[in-house]
Amino acid sequence: MPEKRKITLEKYDVVIIGGGIAGLSTALPICRKTDVKLLLVEKGPIGDPTKTSPFTFPDVVERFQLSDAVLQKYKRFTYRSPTGVTASFEYESPAFVTLDYQKACGIMLKMMLKEGNAAVMENTEALDLEASKTDLKLALSNSKSVVCNVLVDASGSNFFISRKLRTKLPTLYSHPYGEFLEGCEIEDPEEMCIFSGNKYGNGGGWMYPIDRKTARFGFATVTRSSVYPRDIVEKNFREAIRNFYPYNEMLSGAQRRRSEFGTIPFGPINNLAHRQFLIVGDAAGQATPWYGEGVRPALESGEMCGKTIAEAYQNGQLNARTLNNYQRLWDAKNRKTYSNRTRAGFRSYFRNQEQWDNSVRYQASLAPQEMMAIIRYGKWPTSQSNILLRFYHRMRSVIGLSQ
Repeated sequence: MPEKRKITLEKYDVVIIGGGIAGLSTALPICRKTDVKLLLVEKGPIGDPTKTSPFTFPDVVERFQLSDAVLQKYKRFTYRSPTGVTASFEYESPAFVTLDYQKACGIMLKMMLKEGNAAVMENTEALDLEASKTDLKLALSNSKSVVCNVLVDASGSNFFISRKLRTKLPTLYSHPYGEFLEGCEIEDPEEMCIFSGNKYGNGGGWMYPIDRKTARFGFATVTRSSVYPRDIVEKNFREAIRNFYPYNEMLSGAQRRRSEFGTIPFGPINNLAHRQFLIVGDAAGQATPWYGEGVRPALESGEMCGKTIAEAYQNGQLNARTLNNYQRLWDAKNRKTYSNRTRAGFRSYFRNQEQWDNSVRYQASLAPQEMMAIIRYGKWPTSQSNILLRFYHRMRSVIGLSQ
């Protein structure tokens, strides 16, 4: 008979599946506010360097102490269609930043481990789950099994808990492919660019300069399936880097440092809390469907989730009702916004090129603050809002063109 594999059993209070930004931001409040025993399980290395380019906002990185992970700050933002229709905006101080994802995760990991009550298992995958009335048993790929009271799913598009519980998954999926390039000839390293249209992928694209010689560039395709062939999005990327003016000129002699590919779910799931199971980040579909921003939602939602768990332990009330406070907090802050903007965002991905171009033309008429509200919150201005700001922006554009 073949020799049976020896299974060792370890006990933790909280286990988090996923060592990305969502998992780490969940772990931090728990480790800081309690002395519970926590385990973070990550199927690869902490801070996967192949994650597609993350952008966020200066106040977010400052609040979560991630300033050292900033690669570049941007005072200018351009929204451009492959047909040449453009909306450009300038801000007095940096309005956006792009992050070194691996470094950001490393900073958060160091803060977590500093508290002394957390353990990490890298290159370890969660395989199976057994639930009883008193605890949860998680089987891992390293021949270990762990028992815990609370399980947090921050596994991204693996959807570990949702698949085990057979609950509804997010509705749409963005499949981005990009490359970190060097040897570029960047005209303005403080200009962040987002691309619209469907010529190179209906999910749009991005150009994040790091300096005059390095940049991150890519495109995405949005589908209703969580699986999509990488070779198709990579082919779209190759076509764009050859033909999309003016970026084809800036990147004509560039060399690939590394490729970036992944899947980003869009559309928050209905139930973020199931008894002692909590779901956060991409596993919960919390990236913004209107601009595909995932860093801020992961940080903020992880913080809500972690604080909920910490308070339950602090108050000695670890039960389904108190853990459901995470759901109530998230709904109060986000559910209405996501509900309205998600439907609008889903429709926008499947419009034709003329409709994309008309959207860019409209956004070109907006004031910088209005454009920021769209990017950050999906908040489109009403017909009567900020008339003076819009007039001021138009006048600045006219004066700039005449000089």
